[in-house]
Amino acid sequence: MIRLALIGHGRWGKAIHRTLEGFPNVSVTVVGHGETLQGDIDGVILATPISTHAELALPFIERGIPTFIEKPLTDSVTDAKRLLTAAEKANTLVQVGHIHLHNPAFVKVKELVPTLGRIRYLSFEGANNGPFRSDASVLWDWLPHPLSMALRLLETKPKSVQAWGINSLRPQKPALYDIGVVKYAFDGDVPLICTVNWLSPEKRTTMTIVGEKSSLVHTDTAEQKLALYEGMGPAVLGMQVTPQVPSISHPAYESGWPLEYELRAFVSAVENGSHDHSELAFGATVVELIAAAHQSIDKGGGAVAC
Repeated sequence: MIRLALIGHGRWGKAIHRTLEGFPNVSVTVVGHGETLQGDIDGVILATPISTHAELALPFIERGIPTFIEKPLTDSVTDAKRLLTAAEKANTLVQVGHIHLHNPAFVKVKELVPTLGRIRYLSFEGANNGPFRSDASVLWDWLPHPLSMALRLLETKPKSVQAWGINSLRPQKPALYDIGVVKYAFDGDVPLICTVNWLSPEKRTTMTIVGEKSSLVHTDTAEQKLALYEGMGPAVLGMQVTPQVPSISHPAYESGWPLEYELRAFVSAVENGSHDHSELAFGATVVELIAAAHQSIDKGGGAVAC
């Protein structure tokens, strides 16, 4: 039996708890933020506000206790590096909750991307009615999703970022943006353009990947999450560009809940005695890229090197 402590029992913490209760080989002890953990554990899961991640995770990592941290890893590059250094020193298993990487639909996206031809651009829209966090901007809330997916698909970091933020609800806290537009520039003039906000009447989570030959749209909130547009690359003859009529299909993918796949991966790693902390390094990269976007906003949208 794997003994896990779950710290944080808000909306997402409750979802994690419900999912873990369906694992026959796992027992869960729920610990409120600020409460003292009693007894021995085999691993810990942190589902607390972003600003608390570093202070809560560090003691567990230093003691060599396998640790799962909800996304984003931290809200500062300094804290992310502290956790990474501690994990390397203690050789501790650490995973970060980039849930879309465990989404069966995204797994299929990764399989299909090589068939699209040279990637022209990626775009992402993340929108919802809240949550209105008091300790982090909408960039920290939403950007881990497109960044984690783009980093996996393109297998490289962006070179630079330009970003613009709007705080329409709490202007007394200028950096607490509730709307953000962010452009990351990858090698080969491939942009990732992200539009994120907390003010939408509808929830939307859509990643679009446009290639020379075909395009792929991954809409996580749709019943059919994937739409493949084959043969839509426009014909270019000199300055003449002619659009093509694509054939549209909806590729099949495995069933199952991303959160369940994600947590099973962590439990399996704990069972197998893994000391892998490569996901922590990946999570630290995501933190660096979001921090760079905030720097760009501070510069009025000026480009910042990543």
